[in-house]
Formats: sequence, structure tokens, C-alpha cells
Amino acid sequence: MTLRVGPERNEGSEVIIVNEQQMNILITGGTGFIGKHLLRELTTQHHSITLLTRGQSKTTTVNNATVRYRHWDPMNEGNWIDEAGGCDVIINLIGKNVFEQRWNKTVKEKILASRIVPTRMLVDAIAKAKQKPKLLISASAVGFYGDRNGETITEESSGGDDFLADVVMQWELVAYTAEQFDVRVATPRIGLVLEKSGGMIGKMLLPFRLFVGGPIGSGKQFLPWVHMDDVVRGILYPLKNEQFRGIYNLVAPNPVTMNEFAKIFGSILHRPSWLPVPNLALQILYGEGAKVILSGQKAIPQKLQSAGYLFSYPELRPALHSILKA
Repeated sequence: MTLRVGPERNEGSEVIIVNEQQMNILITGGTGFIGKHLLRELTTQHHSITLLTRGQSKTTTVNNATVRYRHWDPMNEGNWIDEAGGCDVIINLIGKNVFEQRWNKTVKEKILASRIVPTRMLVDAIAKAKQKPKLLISASAVGFYGDRNGETITEESSGGDDFLADVVMQWELVAYTAEQFDVRVATPRIGLVLEKSGGMIGKMLLPFRLFVGGPIGSGKQFLPWVHMDDVVRGILYPLKNEQFRGIYNLVAPNPVTMNEFAKIFGSILHRPSWLPVPNLALQILYGEGAKVILSGQKAIPQKLQSAGYLFSYPELRPALHSILKA
């Protein structure tokens, strides 16, 4: 069965890498914003999927694929650890939404722990497994780079010095400890994901529809955006390219400023983009977390493009049109 992650090419010659083998795939965070889209894609490909979930254990069939839901507590060890020994690939998407609550000391501790503890437990499970998975794909974020004031950011760029940058750094370090067990590790640093059901677009739709939409903050900050279709394909890219590993920016190749984003967003909805969201309002809502929204990264996917990855939505207007006019 062919793994349909999308066409790839290299300069001068076409390289098509497919995986005809059915895989056993273990997923954490599979019911979240990104996870549910990833799961939908994988279930069209007849893989055997196990989803670690806080809910009850059960087995079901989705799109002709068997999906096992295995109960786990992501903050504590349990009987689920034997799942790591029977899978080919682990996809780790676990982590508390950083904008779910106003930041304070307790919330920041939960944001860090929700990423570090489950990832460390997955690596411990790999260590104990007699048959190791071949690949660990562990989510990361462009927040690693901090606020870079319009500097073009690649995977070679240094990290930031704020709280979120430190969280991402620790998160990735834990994931890469799996390499000592001869497991290939890939960490996609995911940008601002565009999808109608949630994320940034979910928060912007109502104000724009009420004719009070506009840019957030100064509007000058760059947005490392990416369409959900490319997020799913980008996360799965290491499955089809066995030479691909390490850190990679999972963002569209054409970042825009917040002003540009709001203008295009409004034009597609036939709404004005004139009322900016003031910094003070964000600080009241998110506390220290507002800095993440008001900062920006002009990140580009240098590693993916060098490997031959072709984005479904490299430009913002077609990406937003596909979502808002669906």
C-alpha cells in the first residue's frame, strides 16, 4: 500500500519515494487540533494505528483502517508502555495548548511538564522495548527561535531566550535521547497552523464577520504560517524518506506580516481590516503569553525544500481561500 504523502523532487532529477508496507503506528495527541487531521489521513492508508488517549480503551475501524484506542495517563507510567515495542513509528503530538489559559507560574509549569514528561516516558518505553520502533516523530515549534525582528530564520538559526524557547529546547532534547537506541528522530518545528475549526483562524473569524476585524498588535510582526494540509504531509514526510531526520521548520515558504495577513483575510471575506487588536487587550487575556502573539519569526522551511518537498499551499491567499471558502 502506497503512503501518499505527496510528490517530491530534487533539482535535476525526480525522486519518488513511497512506502508500500503497512505500518504499525503509535500516536499521542491524536485527538487534538493537528492530531485529528493526521489520524484522518493515516486511516485512508490502511495502517494499523494505536492512539494513546485519556479516554477508555477500545478498537474501531475508520476508513478501512483498524484504530486501537489505548488508555494512558500522559503524566504517569502504565501498562501502555508495551505498545512501544510493537510499533514501527511513534508520532508524538502531546502538549498543553499554550493559549488555553492566562499565563502564571502554575500554567507555565503545566505547559512545560505536558511536553517533557510524556516525551520522556515514550523514550523510556522505547528503551525497555525488545523490538524498537524505527522512527520517532516528535512535534516541536518555531517558538524555539523567539522574537527575531524580521530576520530570516532557518534550521541553522540560534534559539531565543524567552520561556517558550526554553520549553521547546528542553522538549527537543528529551526526544533526541531516543537516538541512543538507534531510533531515527525527526522534530518538525511547526508554525501557526491555518485551519477553520481552530487555531488563529478560529479566533479571527467572528470579529471579521462582525466588521471589527484587523491585525493583532503592531501588525509588523512576521507570521510563520502553514496550511493544515501541509502540516499533515510535513509531519509524515520522514515516513517516506528514510534519509530525512533531525530538526526541520514546518512552515510555508512565504511568511507574511500580520498586516498582510489581516488584509488578505479580510479581502477573502469581503470585510474591512481596519481595527487592530491592542497590545493591552492581549496582555489582559494572556499575561506573559501575549509576548508570543506579539512577537514574530520570519521562518522558512529550508530543510524541507532542500529535500524536495513541494508545498500544497506555498502562498497565503490560496491557502486562506481554500479554508474560508470551503
